[in-house]
Amino acid sequence: MKKVKILHCADFHFDTPFRELSGSVAEKRKEDLRETFGRVVNLAKEEGVHIMLLCGDLFDNRMVSPMTIAYLIGKLQEIPGVRVFISPGNHDPYHENSYYRLVQWPENTHIFKNNMEKVEIEELNTCVYGRGFTQAHQQDSLLHGFSVDDPTKLNIMTLHGDVVQPGQSSNYNPITPGEIKESRLDYLALGHRHSVTNINKIGDTFWAFCGCPEGRAFDELGDKGILIGELRKGDPRIIFKTTGKRKYFELKIDISGCKTYEEVGDCIREKAKDLAPGKNLFKIILQGEMPENFMFLTSVVKEKLADRFYFLKVEDETCTRVDPESMASDFTLRGLFIKKMQEQIRQTQDQEERRKTELALKYGLRILDRGEAGIE
Repeated sequence: MKKVKILHCADFHFDTPFRELSGSVAEKRKEDLRETFGRVVNLAKEEGVHIMLLCGDLFDNRMVSPMTIAYLIGKLQEIPGVRVFISPGNHDPYHENSYYRLVQWPENTHIFKNNMEKVEIEELNTCVYGRGFTQAHQQDSLLHGFSVDDPTKLNIMTLHGDVVQPGQSSNYNPITPGEIKESRLDYLALGHRHSVTNINKIGDTFWAFCGCPEGRAFDELGDKGILIGELRKGDPRIIFKTTGKRKYFELKIDISGCKTYEEVGDCIREKAKDLAPGKNLFKIILQGEMPENFMFLTSVVKEKLADRFYFLKVEDETCTRVDPESMASDFTLRGLFIKKMQEQIRQTQDQEERRKTELALKYGLRILDRGEAGIE
């Protein structure tokens, strides 16, 4: 059987609002998503891909800019020899007002609707199956009861959904391992989960989630990309390739011992120096003990590092270090407050409650010493 080269991608979420970013950075990130799609299309062209599978959530919601639509159409027109198949997902379901219906897509692009459908590609001896969401939630499996028509052909399917164990539920097309096995597909291409999986096998069917091609928030850390490779009966040779323009990083940094903002900034720069801070997006979580007379503000840290980082979010999880010797004979209101709070911290087992008590000590001292809490 002839080898068929596929590119499996999903979850671009075009025109995501990027609410945690500032207006200008949010707009740049929207363009980053478009650029990433362009890189994926170029990769399909360079690698000689026969079939490109877009497994849902191409759009993030109904608010899609005309520029995004024009860009997508233009890029797909650049690969007329690649057969493109789209299975709408929960964020971009197929309905009478969806862009899948209202826009004139290129001839090489096929969009699956509610009913299971098969497209036969005779020159490749291949059948591509698919089915799409028609609403935001799909509580029944779209794969239930399915089995391929002709097992002698190479049979591929594109779907958006979850893989769950028997008895488990999901609002997003709950597919069971048994249904995957009974499908007798050669490859099931899935979208919805934003992290790539291994190429799994159940019965004779190989399946995988490709993850998302570009991270969009700090719950989507590290490398993002697509799956690409050759399919033959019982022999998928598919690999993960990174495609993201930028990465999200979350770094926890202990700044105990820092006495100045300059020292704090030096700690952060050292930890991030090999992670391309001028290109990527960072959440820095500062931990450790700080001197009680240092009214530490994250806004000052961000300002000092603004010229080094493309995007920087700083969170303060530090606690206040109190000199035990100075407290031994301090019977003022301030001293009694510190002793009481420290005793409560020692006795608290629950981590969340302990953190609240540490914050109460930190901000209480600021109020007693400076007349303000300095809460940002």
